[in-house]
Amino acid sequence: MKVHDVTLVLRPGMPTWPGESGPVFTPLRRIAKGDGANVSTISLSNHTGTHVDPPIHFIEGGKTVESLPADALVGPCRLVEYDGDDHIAASWLETAGIPRGTQRVLFKTSNSAHWPANDPFDKDFIALDRSGAEWCAARGLKLVGVDYLSCEPFGSGKIGHPVHMALLGAGIVIIEGLDLSQVGAGEYELVCGSLKLEGSDGAPARVFLIER
Repeated sequence: MKVHDVTLVLRPGMPTWPGESGPVFTPLRRIAKGDGANVSTISLSNHTGTHVDPPIHFIEGGKTVESLPADALVGPCRLVEYDGDDHIAASWLETAGIPRGTQRVLFKTSNSAHWPANDPFDKDFIALDRSGAEWCAARGLKLVGVDYLSCEPFGSGKIGHPVHMALLGAGIVIIEGLDLSQVGAGEYELVCGSLKLEGSDGAPARVFLIER
C-alpha cells in the first residue's frame, strides 16, 4: 500500500484566489520567551489551498461544510488525466473511460505543474466547462476534485457560476486545490478530511490517495 498526500502546504505567500489573503501565522506563546509551550494563531480564507466547497458556497440556504456527507469524502475514486488546452467538456468526458457507477472523479491537468514550480496565480487555469459539470451531475457523482483553485474558468461570475451551480445543485462535493503533480491516472482510495467548521461556506482539507 502507498499513501499519496495530495494536499497543498499552507504557507505565507502561496497562490490564492485574487482578493483573498493568504495564511498568516502569528506567535501567541513561545518557549524561547519563557512560555510553557509554542502556540500560534492562524488567519486565512476558508478557501485557501486544498479545500472543499459545500452547497452554501454558491447556493443561498444550502448546506454548510459540517453537513458534508462522509460517504462522499471517503471511498474509491478515479483519477483521470486531461492533456487538452481547452476546458473539460462533456464530449471529452464521454471518451475518458470513466466506468458507469463511478462516484468520485479527480481531474489532473496541466495545472498540476504549477505547484512544484511555485508559480503565481494563473487566471488561465484549466477547469470544467458547463457541459462537463452537467455530465458529472447526470452521472450521479458524489465528489469532483480539481488541481487548481476553482472547478470553473476564471471570470465565470459574469455568467452566474454555471459549473459550481451544476455540481453543488446536484449535491456533489467539490475539492479544489489538489496537488496531483506526483500521481498518475488510475484507481485510488480517497480520504478527504475537511475541517468541520460550523456554518462555513468552505474549509481547508487534508487529502490522501491510497494506492493498493
